[in-house]
Amino acid sequence: MLIMALILNLVILGCELYALGHIKGKLNILKYYTYLQNFLSLIISFVCSVYLTISIISGETMPEFVIGLRYVATCGLVVTMFIFIVFLGNGKKIAITEDDFLSGFSPKKANIIFHYVCPMVSLLSFVVFERQVDLTNDIWTGIVAIPSCTYWIVYIVLSKTKLWEEPYDFTAASKKNNLLEILTVLLIPLSFIAISFVLWNIK
Repeated sequence: MLIMALILNLVILGCELYALGHIKGKLNILKYYTYLQNFLSLIISFVCSVYLTISIISGETMPEFVIGLRYVATCGLVVTMFIFIVFLGNGKKIAITEDDFLSGFSPKKANIIFHYVCPMVSLLSFVVFERQVDLTNDIWTGIVAIPSCTYWIVYIVLSKTKLWEEPYDFTAASKKNNLLEILTVLLIPLSFIAISFVLWNIK
């Protein structure tokens, strides 16, 4: 089980490095929620791979915080897939173009890796192969929301103060249907809560 978990974490790590490595403006691309979650997943998959290797070699049980981090990463990636399909029209509303990537690497390939491959591999690993360590501390249900809550708070502040060019155009004053925009912004954290609740109970 742990060997398969290690292999899947290495797959995620390799995919993230491959796709992120082909982006030109790496800092600029991180203003997008889904890309930022994939960057977080890259870091967590590296940490998990190290601890999984140690656990396989030594036979020691992995620390709970490692599975907790995987819980955070998996929730984030599954939400990115949900947002990508539902809110971003399966990639049709993404602002990135081929100019954002090195020659020969298309946005379509990046979207497949970031919004389908990594989320599904992460979900498979977390639910099926990372069951050796149980998540018993309820604090993880709060920690898991920190990255997303922080992002959306910063997003609203930067957008309202005009300190950046808003990536998703949620708060634009020119929007005709403000109610729809408000519901859209609310549905994103609600979907995150629902997904994190399901994953917590499955684990």
